[in-house]
Amino acid sequence: MLHRSPGLTAIYNEIKSSRRNRILDLGSMVAGNFNFLANLSCKVHFENLDEFIDEHGKLSSGNQVYRLNKFLLQHDASVKFDVILAWDFLNYLPLEVVEAMFVRLNAWCQPNTLMHSIGYLGGKIPEHPARFEIIDQYHVNIRARNLQPRRVTVHQTAALLKRIPDYYLHNHLMNEKGMVRGINEHVMRFQPDNSRRKQFVSSTEIVSLKGVNLTNGTARTASKPLNGEKYRSPAIRELLTSTSKKNTLLDLGSKSSHNLDFWRSYFHEVYTEDLASSLRWQSNKYHFSEINQPKPISDEALKFDKSLIFDTIIFWDALNFCDRMQLTAIGERLGHHCRAGTKIVLFSYLGENIPEYPLKFELISDSHYRVTESRKIRRESVALTTAGIMKLVPGWRITSTHIFTQGMKPGVVELIFEQMPAPTV
Repeated sequence: MLHRSPGLTAIYNEIKSSRRNRILDLGSMVAGNFNFLANLSCKVHFENLDEFIDEHGKLSSGNQVYRLNKFLLQHDASVKFDVILAWDFLNYLPLEVVEAMFVRLNAWCQPNTLMHSIGYLGGKIPEHPARFEIIDQYHVNIRARNLQPRRVTVHQTAALLKRIPDYYLHNHLMNEKGMVRGINEHVMRFQPDNSRRKQFVSSTEIVSLKGVNLTNGTARTASKPLNGEKYRSPAIRELLTSTSKKNTLLDLGSKSSHNLDFWRSYFHEVYTEDLASSLRWQSNKYHFSEINQPKPISDEALKFDKSLIFDTIIFWDALNFCDRMQLTAIGERLGHHCRAGTKIVLFSYLGENIPEYPLKFELISDSHYRVTESRKIRRESVALTTAGIMKLVPGWRITSTHIFTQGMKPGVVELIFEQMPAPTV
């Protein structure tokens, strides 16, 4: 079956400009993959990990680690890989084995080495690792055998990152156009020096980084700037006139390196998370695993260092796509990272018809943005009202409402809330 792979596209965008890339494919040699990478002047090494899993996949974790250390190739110390293609192998290895494998592989990684993996969301997965053949920079052909109950439970993102601490999650992709249902993709970056991660850091549930060129350790938009309609945002204008360069901001909209650069000119630290994609991922995960009572949001979503406090949180239009339980859970999760006076900015749609998906906003000045439009559908949740929001998130109080101002996007209300002080006992 044909699968559109945005993770592969992101990696292609990085390596296409260089002729000195070295690739470690953890699978067996596939002619299409070798030819595609060779045409990019890449040197390719294969680990044949599918053979290891077929032969030893049913052993205990300890036995697998022992045999894996003997199975993995011993590369020359001077060899450093730019990309590791893990395909779907992590679905078949317990976390202890994944950890041991990357301890070995890290010896042949360098700062900014990229690792790409594919995850299955359901309780049943192919009996053996699938065969992935690269068709072009956008697509892979997946050949998989019959589905069987998985032997290894789904690796939660946070748990996986704890096992491979020298990597951080750069993008988590699913539900993109053309992707096979029930599949997600991770692109991780090797960076053992934590201090170098600051400009990328987000919570452990970073998702849907679209159109990205991951060059020289800096996330940059591979596509051209948005060509959508230009609108005025009095809420953003009000926010920026009162902020301090010492402040910390969290942007919960669609990931945009352009917006990150813009925010950094006004804020000391900027954090991002694609909240809407995270919520879709959570919903699909439970749909495929057939759990009757899913959690409102995943355990990894909005999961930041306990000491991190935000002065400003930008939701854009993401909350229009939440139900009441999700909104309450989001407020509770973020409440631990707010101080008295934290500003919360969100856009609310008027009427019964709203965009099918959260829109992508791109800031072009301190008071204007461009936005990509989408077709409208009947909303699934009740419209956001200030009273309803404050009832579901008691710690927020409304401070500003902007509507029908000249230049604003029609049908949008811009709201600014403020975190109230914790009640005294």
